[in-house]
Amino acid sequence: MFKREEFLSKMHVEEVDTLLFRGETLEMGLPRVYGGQVLGQALNAAVRTVDSDRKPHSLHGYFLRPGDLARPILYEVDPIRNGRSFSTRRVVAKQRGEAIFNASISFQIVEEGLSHQFEFPENIQHYSELSDDWDRAAEVGAMMGMTEERMRSHYLIFGKDILQTRTPGLETTVVPGEYAPEFGFWFKFNDAIGDDPITHRTLLAFISDKALMGTALRPHAVNVRTHKIIGASLDHAMWFHEDIRVNQWIYYQTDSPRSARSRGFNRGSFYTEDGKLICSTAQEGLIRVVGENS
Repeated sequence: MFKREEFLSKMHVEEVDTLLFRGETLEMGLPRVYGGQVLGQALNAAVRTVDSDRKPHSLHGYFLRPGDLARPILYEVDPIRNGRSFSTRRVVAKQRGEAIFNASISFQIVEEGLSHQFEFPENIQHYSELSDDWDRAAEVGAMMGMTEERMRSHYLIFGKDILQTRTPGLETTVVPGEYAPEFGFWFKFNDAIGDDPITHRTLLAFISDKALMGTALRPHAVNVRTHKIIGASLDHAMWFHEDIRVNQWIYYQTDSPRSARSRGFNRGSFYTEDGKLICSTAQEGLIRVVGENS
């Protein structure tokens, strides 16, 4: 796993030419590049090509090919529209000359208007009542014969110098069962990330892929510990409703209204501690159960 300095450096992509950026991959114990890394780096590249008064309000992306951990990723930004209130950027992430991800990201000059929201979900344990996932990794991993390190890799538990996560019902991520198709966890990035709004949006995109696709597996007594599963994120969308501060506690609530035809559909909502809905997500993932693990 990486250190904080490496993480922050790699999530802020390098500008190598006009509208062309280069991102290094993060080693997270996964067989391919983590989707949240590509989301965050693509957003990071796009944000830096628009005027600072235009904030991202929506991102729609498609994962096209698995990312190769051994190679950097090039992000080509196409400034396809600059209007009076909105700007649009198309971003294509490439390795070996082939697209692995593409996204359209829309930006808007902030303005006032009608406002309402779904309220914070009921009966959620407060983060102050929960132990940190890093500290619980050994206990929960042991339920399925996993080492502490394997559990941290399986559930993407990072060092506390980067990110704290506290998850109600953490054991349900490894112990198979028929659970309600909903999930959630608290998280907070370390204050060392600084105050740059670009960094905060980049890191929200990074964390938005964590545990989202797995929500569609929860009603079924299967997981990657019990069965051979071919799984991959197919697409990912985000809608930014408010300013983002990821070095404050945020709750990420996810649900899965439907799975069918080897695809699972998932939704997510980011809430601040005081109950403000600041961002929404949606994703469809490929889920093929091809056999039991022996």
